[in-house]
Amino acid sequence: MLGSGGATGIAWQAGVLAGLRDAGVDLDAGLVVGTSAGAVVAAWLAATGDLPPLDVLGTGRAGRLGLAPLALAGAQVFPSRRHALAWLGERARRTWTARAERDWVGRFSALAGRPWPAGLVVVATDAATGRPAYLTGRAPVDLARAVAASCAVPGVFPAVTVAGRLLFDGGLRSPANLDLADGADAAVALAPLAPSVRAHRRPANQAAALAASGTQVLLLEPDAAGRRAIGLDVLDTSRGREALEAGRALGLRRARDVPPSWSRGD
Repeated sequence: MLGSGGATGIAWQAGVLAGLRDAGVDLDAGLVVGTSAGAVVAAWLAATGDLPPLDVLGTGRAGRLGLAPLALAGAQVFPSRRHALAWLGERARRTWTARAERDWVGRFSALAGRPWPAGLVVVATDAATGRPAYLTGRAPVDLARAVAASCAVPGVFPAVTVAGRLLFDGGLRSPANLDLADGADAAVALAPLAPSVRAHRRPANQAAALAASGTQVLLLEPDAAGRRAIGLDVLDTSRGREALEAGRALGLRRARDVPPSWSRGD
């Protein structure tokens, strides 16, 4: 389970997985769920067997946060989550252009045309209805397009059309969507960003619910070094190396905490 976190969150998660792998942890899994930044790492790992390069979103700034944090915060004043997502969806529809979508999807061209990996779920949000969109191999779409949709932060990156629907950021459902691992014997989850207004959507609370249901769970969130590296501007790719190394150190240190039942197919 790989969660949202921007460009620095991509680097941090790649570092954590590299550290786990270097410590002897098998990264194969029967279910790989990627949300926003986590969709980049999940799709790259599942499709290529390797981790994404640091420049996957380009160099410099991957984008500009601008007023997006205020828009996302403003959405919270609506009387319901459905109303908030409808408001964000309407903004996404008004600002969408075919050219902007094409340029955004083009950033993930290394994934374009690859077969959809078995067990991969990419989480996005339907801009029209506010409902989650789970992109899987049961109705495979272009992998680059699916990942771009999951990463389309409202007000920063354009929404993406997938099978006739306009989709945007999967992190609007939950920062890491751990609840999708319900029923698994073991789960390893990475959550670069944990805040959520609603308690049941927070990674720690979802991990606790999974554990209570019998799943062995390891939730990894950034330590102090990771938080400094990820920073407030999560689109600043200049901190990618620092974020990756902070993640790698955490992965090496926490590899011993991976659930004993973790194995391919869990």
